[in-house]
Amino acid sequence: MLRKSKIAAAMLMATATAGVNAAHVNVDGTGQVALLPYYNVNNNFITNINITNTTGLYKAVKVRFRESRISADVLDFNVYMSPFDVWNGTIRLSGTVANIITEDETCTFPSKALLQAGVDFRNIYTATTDADLTEGYVEIIEMGVIADGAGPAVDGGLTAEIDSDTTADADGAVLAADIAAGDRSIIAGLLHTSGMPADCSVVSDAWTAGAVNAFANGFEPGSMAATGVAADAVPALPYPNAVNAGLVAPTGGLNAYAIMINVSTGAAFVEQGTHIDDYATVPQHYRSNDSSNYLLPSLASGDVQTANMLNATAGGVKTIAAPLAEYDTGALNDIAPNPSIPMGSNPFPMAIILSADAVSAPYFVEAGINGETDIVMTFPLRKHGVYNSGTLTNDLDGVGPLVACAGTLNDAISDGAAVPVPTVGTTGNDYPNDGGGAYCANAGYAANASPDVQVGLTYYDYEEGTAAVVAGSDDFSPVPINAPTVIALEREVNVVSVNRAAGGNVSVLGTPAANVFDWNLDAGFEAGWVTITPTSAIYDYNTNASIAAMTEFVGGFDAAGAGVWTGVPVIGFSAMAGDVGPAQLGETVDLIRSVNRTP
Repeated sequence: MLRKSKIAAAMLMATATAGVNAAHVNVDGTGQVALLPYYNVNNNFITNINITNTTGLYKAVKVRFRESRISADVLDFNVYMSPFDVWNGTIRLSGTVANIITEDETCTFPSKALLQAGVDFRNIYTATTDADLTEGYVEIIEMGVIADGAGPAVDGGLTAEIDSDTTADADGAVLAADIAAGDRSIIAGLLHTSGMPADCSVVSDAWTAGAVNAFANGFEPGSMAATGVAADAVPALPYPNAVNAGLVAPTGGLNAYAIMINVSTGAAFVEQGTHIDDYATVPQHYRSNDSSNYLLPSLASGDVQTANMLNATAGGVKTIAAPLAEYDTGALNDIAPNPSIPMGSNPFPMAIILSADAVSAPYFVEAGINGETDIVMTFPLRKHGVYNSGTLTNDLDGVGPLVACAGTLNDAISDGAAVPVPTVGTTGNDYPNDGGGAYCANAGYAANASPDVQVGLTYYDYEEGTAAVVAGSDDFSPVPINAPTVIALEREVNVVSVNRAAGGNVSVLGTPAANVFDWNLDAGFEAGWVTITPTSAIYDYNTNASIAAMTEFVGGFDAAGAGVWTGVPVIGFSAMAGDVGPAQLGETVDLIRSVNRTP
């Protein structure tokens, strides 16, 4: 996804790494972050996901599955990859929900034995249905590099280890004396020998050891700065600071892709990940069973606040030092029954590098070979407040018994604080407060009159014939809004099913009827392409009222005059199928992106 030329990519990465880190899409297909826009278990589909560590380093990787309605986390776990390792798993239907199973032997937390037996995705939320969990998307985030001592990791020559007693020696090196005393090398346990990791128990044992001793003994969880971004006391060393102990900064090099297979027809659909580099300069290592921090790391928790993209001619780079959000986005993302889970205050670098003013996609529904097309559009930053159809306020109810939170929004002053969060039993950083040091539950998003993402659709056949979706007809469900050609896309994952005018074709992906957007073509249109355009006047980071209220900058996103930033963060593809003889063939084509690259 998001491809440009190799020369332009090299220029972008060289500029990004010259002096200052800057988040950017890596078009070479590796990164610290990989986003897969879709998984699906409907219509006899299974989805195989593959993650490759293309480096000679040991990696701790977060794998998180988010459902299609509100991006709720329905399953996440840690994968501990040895050099040049591959992890893969299969998502399938189990009863009414998705389930993941693997035969992979790479070490995980929780234990790989659970994944090898199969684990159901968990629908614990009041706002989601089991059908919402049958499709969604995947976040893959490198949490850091595990210190390997004499190896290639930048770790000062120290090694991640588990000490044999409750007093860590803190030398960080597995010396002969340490081994004799019973110390264990974590990387020695992770390394594959004869096709199997030597000892995956080092993972859980390292977390247990770290929990007992707060000083350089096994793994220690990460930390968030008061500003709501990832922090580490000594980011260049795994010890002795006991924050992210055992890990050093992430370096990228992860590749991810998925293959969706219709097991009844044999058709296979490959989706490439969107890969992002320079998202963070410090490790972010958390247990998946940490009830206070299980949503970390997130797309908003990286510590890099600068973002880069190629300019219009690919002869230079368009750069912005993006503002932080006023509060940790998890403080405002109250998904019952798990409200206010920390997620970070830095969503904008990721949002702007994924934003597009419009996307285009091919469609193919020719009747002679049973053509079918579904278009997938995923909005991975909506849960972090970017175009979520709400405007931040410090006085959500407007009247008693809750009072307005302390501080004023959009005043260049952080109104967040480190305060106890009753719902998760921890201290949250950059959380709204009442002026007396307590968490203020009255900060949140006041619903706007307009829906989340509003788009218009114009479509073409192969001979330049054109048509547009018209509100009030039977083109779309739910009912279009406002202007005659404006349609609301209100889910985190939106599947547009293309229907030929004469009828008869079916959905490629089989999205549940309550979730799909049905688009009926005009007569004469069976193959061509469509442009889906967000309303440009609304989706401008510099002028959007909701974005301005979210930022700490006075005047909003572009107060310092850092350029024009427009569009909606979106990833996805067009999935097309047709019959060739007795078989069905399938193909995916990445969305064609129209990106504002002007200064």
